Formats: sequence, C-alpha cells, structure tokens
Amino acid sequence: MVCREIYVVTAYIVDANGTFNALTGYPKTFDSKNYGHDLDKTRQRAYGDWHDVLGAMCKVDTREVQIAGIVRVSDGMQIESARIGN
Repeated sequence: MVCREIYVVTAYIVDANGTFNALTGYPKTFDSKNYGHDLDKTRQRAYGDWHDVLGAMCKVDTREVQIAGIVRVSDGMQIESARIGN
C-alpha cells in the first residue's frame, strides 16, 4: 500500500474595511501523489508555501488581521498557524 498525505495551506485576511477574505489562490493543496508519493517532499512544499505567504503578509501593513495555516488532511490537525495583527 502506498502512503499518501495531503496538506492544505490557508491564508485569510481582514482588510482595512473590516472585510474577511481568503487571499487569491488560497487555499492551496499539496498532495503526495503529485510528488512521487514522497511524504517529506510534500510536507516541505507545504511549509515552503506557508512561509512564502507569511513573508508576503509581513510586507503589508494596511490589513487589520492576516492569518495563515497548514492543515494535515489525514487527521484534520492544524500543524502550523500564524497571525499578524489584532
């Protein structure tokens, strides 16, 4: 049996007007079947994207709140989460 893991990277904001939105292009899914069933590579790709979106969020100061996270689909566990703003 081939192991499979799926991660979902989410990115949400509350803009200066108080409107809640998902960032364009999110959520993003990282499925190990697309990486030769390499579970480590899949996890690394998800973490890389999460870090990229956090970096982009750190460069924007016109939003009230920015939140990014990674969910492991197999058990529904949020394995990373970061919040910028109040």
